[in-house]
Amino acid sequence: MDRSNFYNIIHLSLSFFLILTPFGVTQIFQTSSDHAKDGAFALAITSLVFCLTNLVLSSYITRSLGVRLTLIFSSVAYVPFIASNIKYNRWTLYISGFLVGVGAALLWTAQGVYVTISTNKHEQVNNLVPSSTRGLMNGTFFGIFQLHQIIGNLLVSFLFHIKLDEWIIFTILTSICGLGTFSLIFLRPVEIPKDGKKQSILSSLSILFDIRFLFLIPTMCYSGLSQGFIAAAVPPLIVDKSWKYLIFGLFGTVSAVSYVFFGKLSDLIGRRLLIFAIGALAHMTIFVLLLLVWKPPLDQNNTEIFLILVIGLSIGDAIFGTLLYSIIGTFYEESRLADAFACLKVFQAGSTAIAFVEDVYVPFSIQVLCLIILLSLAFITLIYEHYGITSLDTGKTRMSIQKENKKETEADIEGQFAYATLSNET
Repeated sequence: MDRSNFYNIIHLSLSFFLILTPFGVTQIFQTSSDHAKDGAFALAITSLVFCLTNLVLSSYITRSLGVRLTLIFSSVAYVPFIASNIKYNRWTLYISGFLVGVGAALLWTAQGVYVTISTNKHEQVNNLVPSSTRGLMNGTFFGIFQLHQIIGNLLVSFLFHIKLDEWIIFTILTSICGLGTFSLIFLRPVEIPKDGKKQSILSSLSILFDIRFLFLIPTMCYSGLSQGFIAAAVPPLIVDKSWKYLIFGLFGTVSAVSYVFFGKLSDLIGRRLLIFAIGALAHMTIFVLLLLVWKPPLDQNNTEIFLILVIGLSIGDAIFGTLLYSIIGTFYEESRLADAFACLKVFQAGSTAIAFVEDVYVPFSIQVLCLIILLSLAFITLIYEHYGITSLDTGKTRMSIQKENKKETEADIEGQFAYATLSNET
């Protein structure tokens, strides 16, 4: 079996691991440091710019520059964002937050396109059934990438434990990020399929009129809102800095395993809606507990609360993350990949920005209630799309599936009739 395209995805995931390891712990630091409000506002700027860039630029630039060059140039924006924490300055933080918003939009659009194209090539070269490895490929990427939650949080927990100055810690993190950017230079290039249509800066927005994409929007928004909640609202619940990063190290461990496990499981059983139900149940359980039982401030001596909290949130986050990418790859594998992933990030990032703003101005219980309502809406629309519009598993419309079933039934009837006729003649 030719595994070269699989190795491309591993290379990409390791580069993202190096870039996002410093960025992930920087996010946690900014929302729970002495300047938490400034940090939350900077991350809100990042998410809003991320959203706007995806809206008008990321698809166009990815197609114009190519996937590999887009990945390299956009990853550079993460370095000044992390370096801005070496010596705190509010405006440096805000400006670098703006830059990383632009860079992240381009980076994640190019990532989605790269993984999907590599998956398609892997299946074609090895004569595999289309979409039969999509869950595994996306799960592998996010599983390796999510190791940044483990290594990053354990590293920073240790550095805080030995009482290093913050400027030394962020100098180390900036160097790690720079190494990740450098590693992308050696990534093998891939070509985006041409759809023959003239492209413009705003052409990606036309995908919003595709009913398949339209019914995925509530799920995209929920995914972004829950990610923002985890990054902004959960860290302040844990007071001790060292313990905080250990807990988020556990979050990363469970996420990494869940991405690979549930990605492969969705390939094996071919029932993505069922996997979504598992993720929705995991998150809904945690939200109900936070709303009715674990009301902040949490008991810092009750470790079971934090263990259950991060395990439930990480399982749900992994399921929604890997399956959204797999579904979009299935729906748009032949064309419009850059458009689809850019618009996915528009809704995710916009919702994440709302979560960071909510963390500053909205009571914790209302935040949780909003998540419960949006999660319910997202799952209802997934059910309707799967059974009424387009299969989440194959990307085929319900009308085409019914036609195929009708043809198979007619073929069976004709076969039985021919067999009966032959039997009578003999």
